[in-house]
Amino acid sequence: MREVYRKLTMLTLLLLSVQLAVAQEFTVSGVIKDAVTNEGLSGVNILVKGTTSGVITDIDGKFNIAIQGQQATLSISFIGYLSQEIDVNGTTENLEISMTEDIANLEEVVVTGLATNIKRSNLANNISTVDAKSLTGTTTGATLDGALYGKLTGVNISAAGGAPGGQTAVRLRGISSLSGNNQPLFIVDGVYISNIQLTNGSAVASGANAGREEGGSNRVSDINPDDIESIEVLKGASAAAIYGTRANAGVVIITTKRGSEGKTTINFNQDFGFNTIQNYAGRRQFTAATVESTFDASERAIFEAARERGRIFNYEEELYGEKGFITDSRLSISGGKDKTKFYFNASRRDEDGIMKRTGYERTSLRLNLDHDITDNLTIGFSSNYINSKAARGPVGNENNGGFSVGYNLALVTVDWEDLFPDENGVYPDGRFAAANVIFNRDLIVNDEDINRYIQGVKLDYSILKQDNLQLKLIANGGLDFFLGKTFVYMPETHQTQRATTNGFISSGRNNSLQYNYQAFAVIDYFTGNNISLNGQFGVSYLNFESDATLSQTTQLIPTQTNLAQGNSFSTSQRLTEEEEFGLIAQGQVNWDDKIITTLGIRFDKSSLNGDPNKYFAFPRASIAFNIANFDFWTIPSINLFKVRFAYGETGSSARFGSLFTPLGPTSVGGIPGLALPTVAQNNVSAQLGDDRLEPETSQEIEFGADFAFLEGRIGLEFTAYIRDVKNLIYPFSSIPLSSGFANSIRSDFDLRNTGIEIALNANPVVNPNFNWNTTLSYWQNEAKVDRLGVGEFQPSGEGFSLTFGSSFIREGETATSLAANIGGVTTIIGDAAPDFQMSWYNQLTFLKNFDLTFLWHLKEGGDVLNLTKLLSDFGGVTPDLDNADVIANPRFATSGAAGYIEDGSYIRLREVGLYYNVPLVNKNILQGLRIGVSGKNILTITDYTSYDPETSAFGPSGLSQGIEVAPFPSAKQYYFHVGLRF
Repeated sequence: MREVYRKLTMLTLLLLSVQLAVAQEFTVSGVIKDAVTNEGLSGVNILVKGTTSGVITDIDGKFNIAIQGQQATLSISFIGYLSQEIDVNGTTENLEISMTEDIANLEEVVVTGLATNIKRSNLANNISTVDAKSLTGTTTGATLDGALYGKLTGVNISAAGGAPGGQTAVRLRGISSLSGNNQPLFIVDGVYISNIQLTNGSAVASGANAGREEGGSNRVSDINPDDIESIEVLKGASAAAIYGTRANAGVVIITTKRGSEGKTTINFNQDFGFNTIQNYAGRRQFTAATVESTFDASERAIFEAARERGRIFNYEEELYGEKGFITDSRLSISGGKDKTKFYFNASRRDEDGIMKRTGYERTSLRLNLDHDITDNLTIGFSSNYINSKAARGPVGNENNGGFSVGYNLALVTVDWEDLFPDENGVYPDGRFAAANVIFNRDLIVNDEDINRYIQGVKLDYSILKQDNLQLKLIANGGLDFFLGKTFVYMPETHQTQRATTNGFISSGRNNSLQYNYQAFAVIDYFTGNNISLNGQFGVSYLNFESDATLSQTTQLIPTQTNLAQGNSFSTSQRLTEEEEFGLIAQGQVNWDDKIITTLGIRFDKSSLNGDPNKYFAFPRASIAFNIANFDFWTIPSINLFKVRFAYGETGSSARFGSLFTPLGPTSVGGIPGLALPTVAQNNVSAQLGDDRLEPETSQEIEFGADFAFLEGRIGLEFTAYIRDVKNLIYPFSSIPLSSGFANSIRSDFDLRNTGIEIALNANPVVNPNFNWNTTLSYWQNEAKVDRLGVGEFQPSGEGFSLTFGSSFIREGETATSLAANIGGVTTIIGDAAPDFQMSWYNQLTFLKNFDLTFLWHLKEGGDVLNLTKLLSDFGGVTPDLDNADVIANPRFATSGAAGYIEDGSYIRLREVGLYYNVPLVNKNILQGLRIGVSGKNILTITDYTSYDPETSAFGPSGLSQGIEVAPFPSAKQYYFHVGLRF
């Protein structure tokens, strides 16, 4: 009997324990919505706090999660929204949770190393970010760099002109190099991509300008902006040190869109628009009397006869007056299941320019795949094929060979010349300029064709995963390959060609292969006293190879455009190969989100250094104090008060070819050989190299404070920095030609960049009928020459003679100085750097279904040398030459080049867009319909008197800014948009 009781007791206890276990497991369900739109949010992370258990919401924002125990806390997070914690128990069901936008970006995750990231609220650096909505949500961006205008603090953007396809310079925190690249390093999904500018050979038509002045596009313009999920910009050495010798000018990290688990989503967007000129420089309105006083009496008679026939034209409007039609079509498909996610995008942009026979086309295909091979191993692929074509027309600063439309329009094409072809198709010669600008527009060819493939791959392997310890192996890399073709044709009937080379063809082939890989071990350890440790240790490798061939011919057989149909040939080839290897270590200690410290170092060696096997160290250190997270903080309205300090170093190796003295072909007694090239001033081929060169280095101290008020509805960031760039490498051309060389490579140049960056984010109004987000940004930078071993000089290839003005380097002055010869004395006449810049970005939602977005951009100061006006003054066609003050004080005769320095300040409406989200009764098939209109650069307020105060004649890579020479005018754009979601 006792045994029976014992067994019954055990059975009872077993049943009770089963019932208790069942009672201690419960399920919570619910939906998560946007607090303003009340629409479900897909992809929200719901994690049971203190465990690794979690789920994400479906396409409608719904979720179900099983919880062990009697109660728990749910941590809810989503990119762009403030995180929340919700307490739940066995009686909790059908939760409805509203999430508010993270205006102060407290929850935003940003990169702090090659394999790790961190919440912005814990960050010790000022890293600018742009999300997909800010990048392309307002209006269509033709190119990636062009879409960034005015959206990043600490970033200066300028263009060499408005020709379709872009040629844009992006500069982070001032000047980083004198002869090297001032453009940042661009990384797309872990792949280091090329951003070189292709030369097309048009400079050779007369030998009158450098390849950088040809107006070709730079290759980051190939990337489709619609593919991008987010952009993070590491502006200075304190943030970019972990990227080593490629990061002296900063780093732009681009993350493309990827698929997520859930229902497959299809988005189709169709945009229609047109280009129109942003601003005319204007043409002088002649009378018979002013024609005679400017030219002579015989020209007056020609003018009067043309006027009687009604054959007086405005050639500026004739050339640049087209309304170029634009279409942009984009189809994306994304989705996936628990193991495999995908994102596919196909896009096609076709853009006509503001001048006939100019335009830009880009076709882009992207496929991103992510697959969980096992529970511990994930692999991701990013594949992108691009074909881009640009018909740029006869643009650029080609001044003696009659190629450039703009140059010949200014110097000098008069509006009573009849330059149109006769009934036989024969164009008359220009009587004043070196070319007939209508002939150039109609018959000169200047084309570019790029086929590009970018492949990235990433492996993520979890070696060890415990409650307080994780060890992962992360490896990623890829390749960037493109084949670029350029073609330039000047017919043999061109008036300058008839007198010289009887036609000109230049055909270029540019092969570029860049590949990289990196592998890291990443350790995360969580102690029992609210301290977390993170470490990453790894290697990085980069190889860059290029083969650029330019074949040219003259003495053309009439009407032929084939290289083989000429009678005088020349071919040049430039082969480059660069190789870099780095060792990286970085550690981070986080005490309860109160104090966060980071220490890191990178050791790099490069084939571009004098000793290719010598490692150079690039350290970094930072600390952030989240004061509002300490227990003593008692001000509830301020939920973030952080002070931060950071230090870092980056580098930049010498430009390829700087280490050695190049040799050229020669012949002695009919026997071929190699010798020093013929000396020509500023000719890089006659350069005296230096095989002892070491990298330029940047040393930056950054400090600042961040605030967030009223639960993140207001955020304020303040940053100041001092960046010293040491041992800048540059070619010095002021050496005696009797030395046998045109220039020598030196590195005795230091400069200091100092600056301030301020950003204010706010959500002043929040309710279902009206919501307003606004961001106000301010930034300034000054770059001063600290040390210069050669006194002062005009940089090679960074301007014209001091008669007409040039960039100029003088110790104690800014590195962006403009100078001219006044009375035999080299005089600083201006500074191309702005005094400061501001932007004001706004997003408004009203009446539930309307969205209004606009971006204003202010640039205060920044002098521009307006050589367009100088040329048109020489030609007598400047609009204000009849002004009494100008007649009494001619600009060039009175002040030389200094008479053409103008203030480049402006206020510009960069973007504005109004959209309507059409309410749908039945969402079985069509999930969303959005229509809208937008504009880009549609209003500019400035006193600058030429085409655009942002343009510069010398391309995106070098030092020069603020020199304008008859560019292809910038355009403003208007769009109509239709977006469908299935």
